[in-house]
Amino acid sequence: MSQPVRVLLMLDSVTPEAGTENQILNLIRHIDRNRIELFVACLEDGPRLQSVRPFATPLVFPIRRILSFTGIREMLRFRRELARLRIDVVHTFMVRATIFGVLGARFSSCKAIITSRRNLGYWYSPKSLRLFRFLNRFTTRVLANCEGARQAAIRLEGLSPERIDVLYNGVETAPLRRAPDPALRLRLGIPENAAVVGIVANYRPVKNLSMFLQAARLVLDRLPDVYFVLGGRGSEQDSLSRLASDLGIANRIIFTDDLNDVAAFYPLFDVACLCSHSEGFSNAILEYMAAGLPVVATDVGGISEAVEHGKTGFVVPAGDTEAFAKSVLTLLEDAPLRKQMGRAGQQRCAERFDFTIVARQYEDYYERLARSGSK
Repeated sequence: MSQPVRVLLMLDSVTPEAGTENQILNLIRHIDRNRIELFVACLEDGPRLQSVRPFATPLVFPIRRILSFTGIREMLRFRRELARLRIDVVHTFMVRATIFGVLGARFSSCKAIITSRRNLGYWYSPKSLRLFRFLNRFTTRVLANCEGARQAAIRLEGLSPERIDVLYNGVETAPLRRAPDPALRLRLGIPENAAVVGIVANYRPVKNLSMFLQAARLVLDRLPDVYFVLGGRGSEQDSLSRLASDLGIANRIIFTDDLNDVAAFYPLFDVACLCSHSEGFSNAILEYMAAGLPVVATDVGGISEAVEHGKTGFVVPAGDTEAFAKSVLTLLEDAPLRKQMGRAGQQRCAERFDFTIVARQYEDYYERLARSGSK
């Protein structure tokens, strides 16, 4: 196409420390503006939204409730803006933005409406499912970030498989390859030669961090000088601290309460973990591998699509604490295997998940829909 395709990305907001928002901001920075002209619309303003200006045009449609006088007024303004800006494709993320964006774009001049599926729907209620099924009538395509999320949408929403596409998340590979910071190790109180097993996740029930601590107990029974770092923050910290004390391992568990610079923790880790009950396509897993770390993760969502079992790490059944601990021990006791898997993970990220590659896939996708999409 001679002119760039005009794509509007619709979100609730662009807040810090949120995986989807960070994915979108990074994608925006890598999109070729000769192919795709981007607009980013949110239901509330903020500094991070305005920061997209070098790469995209920010738009704000401020509402608190969609079904209100202000909500309807803003939705009609949204529809007028789609026509004025000659938007070809509307792509929505998050629930409120999807309701607003799909209904607002339905009878507009845009050529395609895309909605997103980025998890396994573990939080869906019957009301949520009815809402998604209703909105699915008005969407052109549904875009999942892994095959696991695609299959969940087919199973839960009754979507036809032919309507759902998959494009994986991306990762910034270069910034994650850092040298260790001795000052950070000192601040956390980790001895110079001690091994470190780490996990980066907010302290929420779905992340199943109690399993991480229970596996730590099993590892420490055999290797007593290992430290376990939980990089994150959240409402479960007190209960997790109590569990660590009950297990008798509190002196080997470190809660960082800090996610301002996640990548600074990766050089500390010898093994990186994920033990969630449910995931879409984990950003943390991609970052671990890009940082050259071997991974031990539970087999949920798109984890096995990212981690090559036995090559870039180990994928174990969800909830199997003993298998999880055994895999961690295998890596801690075999330094050459750790390095081999770490290198393989870096190569896999560079070849499949680097944002420069993912951005080209999104560009192709949007161009294809702009040419052939129909509502």
